[in-house]
Amino acid sequence: DAAITVAQDDQWKRIRTVLSPAFTSGKLKEMFPIIKNLGDILIKNVQAKAEHDESMDMKEIFGAYSMDVVVSTSFGVNIDSMNNPNDPFVTNGKRLFLIKFLNPKILLIVFFPCLVPLLKKMKVHLFPKDLMHFYMNAISSIKEKRQKGKHEDRVDFLQLMVDSQTEDISESGGINHGYKALTDAEIMAQSIVFILAGYETTSTALSFLFYYLATHPNVQQRLQK
Repeated sequence: DAAITVAQDDQWKRIRTVLSPAFTSGKLKEMFPIIKNLGDILIKNVQAKAEHDESMDMKEIFGAYSMDVVVSTSFGVNIDSMNNPNDPFVTNGKRLFLIKFLNPKILLIVFFPCLVPLLKKMKVHLFPKDLMHFYMNAISSIKEKRQKGKHEDRVDFLQLMVDSQTEDISESGGINHGYKALTDAEIMAQSIVFILAGYETTSTALSFLFYYLATHPNVQQRLQK
């Protein structure tokens, strides 16, 4: 219930107030070099396969690219999913998508939201505990390093959320409402939301885009020009 997608009332307003500055055009432009660098790595990986005349699963390739972008912009962690498929962030990131819509837990929450408080008391979790522990430990470790100044002046969502814990939280009008900063659990929840929202959607959209470009060479040539 700490994610902005399910938070309610004052908690939702507080989280929104903290996250909104992260999505300004200025902040997003600062993340562009990270995305561009990962795009260059994607091109090199594809070129290497093309030079060896290897077949390519574009969904897998763009899935790796999407994972790199989402994890890098969310956690500030550099990974190469295509060449390092066993990286903990890659394997645990993919585990987030193993839960099916017809999962009994999801059905209970969707059709009987009144049972959510009971499920909490029974310590029933939507995601496996070890998966949540991984992300919480990762965030705590990254946060500790960055508080010591070891973040190379990177701009990513995690850094912006960590900064909110040491800065006054105010709305766009500059009015301080005395909101409490995000807790580590709330930071983890928002980071997982970023992965869920950005991984599958981006990889699927890019796969369809390149499929249609491949089946419409005239449009591909116009794009190249």
